[in-house]
Amino acid sequence: MTPMISFFIAAIIVGFVTAGLKIQFDRFFAIILLVFLMGVSISHAINIFLWVVFLGAGSVLLKNREKIKGIPAQNKKKFLTVIPLLAFTGAYFGSFLFASVSAEALLFTVGVLALLYGLRLSLVHFKSHEFEYKNERPMYQKACGLAGPVVSGFFAGFVGTTFKSLKIPFAVRIGRMNLAQVYLGNTITAFYASFFAILLHMFFFEKNSMAAGDVLLGIGLWAAIHFSYEITNAFFKDQWRKPFQIFIGLVLILVAFRFF
Repeated sequence: MTPMISFFIAAIIVGFVTAGLKIQFDRFFAIILLVFLMGVSISHAINIFLWVVFLGAGSVLLKNREKIKGIPAQNKKKFLTVIPLLAFTGAYFGSFLFASVSAEALLFTVGVLALLYGLRLSLVHFKSHEFEYKNERPMYQKACGLAGPVVSGFFAGFVGTTFKSLKIPFAVRIGRMNLAQVYLGNTITAFYASFFAILLHMFFFEKNSMAAGDVLLGIGLWAAIHFSYEITNAFFKDQWRKPFQIFIGLVLILVAFRFF
């Protein structure tokens, strides 16, 4: 199979899967396909994937610019000051670890995350009323507001993913936070986290540093995934989503063991 064919197969699969799951930026499956289908090393797969996250989060924010304009002024200040600072702090330490550990350690970490994400997709299914929560638990809201950007930054710097799949269930199920608001907040955080991780991987750490080829492949892969997502999403029926989510969760659990 030629690299070009592998590229398009990976993009179609990721676009199709994420359309079924309604995932628009942290498409963790791309790392797996980059490694096992395209034969890319784990460090380069992570560097490529960061562009998929960054451009995906940016496109979601662009679509939701009117909602962002309606965010209270106090929260806007946090999104422009505190959140990027915390995301950078996490991204720095994650990137330092990314440049310090072996390829085997990176593969093992990705495997653990694939297992956790698979369990989450198989077992956690949001209900309609969870989109309408209005009285969140203050302690959990503060914890998510402070720890969330650091966690997303750390994992973006370390293995590319922003940990969204596990952060959102915690905020909604335990913190009783509004799902739509949490998703938007996580998108903003992911945008900062992936942006800082890209800069750090590109300019500040020599080992596993981001090459020009990673940038071009990352941008191209995001564009192909996005195209596949938009086409698939138009035909994917809502009643298919829950069984599809369970199926993909089980597949992730099985695939996770290939990393160990």
